Amino acid sequence: MRPLYILNFAGRPKESIELVKRAMRLNPIYPAFYLWELGHAYFLTDRYEEAIETLNRILDRNFDFMPAHLLLAASYSKLAREEEAQAEVAEIERLSPQVSLEGLRQRLPYKDQEVLERLYDSMRKAGLK
Repeated sequence: MRPLYILNFAGRPKESIELVKRAMRLNPIYPAFYLWELGHAYFLTDRYEEAIETLNRILDRNFDFMPAHLLLAASYSKLAREEEAQAEVAEIERLSPQVSLEGLRQRLPYKDQEVLERLYDSMRKAGLK
């Protein structure tokens, strides 16, 4: 497991942001997962506009990357941009018709359960079941 991935789930997204930005400066031809970690960290620090911008950059490289669509739905929901949130949920359902909030709950290893609930509430509000 990548250290940046661990930082976000361990409740240390501010550190993740700093490290990803440093890594991007050191390697300007960085892999797409740097954008995922950065977008994830922005979401976790309530920087939803930055999360949306970063997550859309991932989708420019790989439109079918479902985790980006999940966090986009949650980010749009947090900003009360319902139509965009619902469009992301439709894309999630296209990519993975069997996806469910309960299934995600079992797979996402957030240390802080409040963070997990905040994410689920946002995705539920966006229309994911």
